[in-house]
Amino acid sequence: MVEIVPTILTSDFNDFTEKISLVREVVPRVQIDVVDGKFAPRKTVPLEGMRGLTDMKDLRLDLHLMVEKPEDWVSRSLELLPDRIIGHIETMSNPRDFIDRAIEGGVEAGLALDLETPVEVISDEVYHLADLILVLGVKAGIGGQEFEEKTLKKIERIREVVGDLVKIGVDGGLNEENIPLCKSSGAEIFYVGGSFWEARDLGKRYNELLGLISNF
Repeated sequence: MVEIVPTILTSDFNDFTEKISLVREVVPRVQIDVVDGKFAPRKTVPLEGMRGLTDMKDLRLDLHLMVEKPEDWVSRSLELLPDRIIGHIETMSNPRDFIDRAIEGGVEAGLALDLETPVEVISDEVYHLADLILVLGVKAGIGGQEFEEKTLKKIERIREVVGDLVKIGVDGGLNEENIPLCKSSGAEIFYVGGSFWEARDLGKRYNELLGLISNF
């Protein structure tokens, strides 16, 4: 099933609260980007206390961990009651351990590849253990970048490896022009930041973007 998922990347508590409030009755799912200031330069609102900041209601949450040793963040992440936890392969000492911890916690496990990370860094066997592979179309942790078209080849290659058994998502610089290209390449989940939040009517914008892939 195809999905459009708005992303929240912020270090401002008020901005975080406002964005959750704006989308919690507009979209079914949102992604919260968690950056520790080490893996990527920008540090975001910390995990601790997020649940108390605002009423999430029935929002399904994806947590995108742009942190060192994401496997060590799984237990903390579970306190937010996410639906998916996605960690970057570049900073994992043991991808299987990360996947096992997430699945044991009752959530989907995703592996993320940064813009310059080659597909071959993950073995075919490990690809098939994940629920989701997230391909970044920009450098991780920095908003407002333009999508790099070389990402399309990575999506195609990963789809060749996993077939229909694993979901593929793409994140970074997505808009009306490149979302259909990503879908044609094999992606089915589209994490959208700037081109979603810039809209005046977020409900209308969500439906517009969903229409791009639902009727494709």
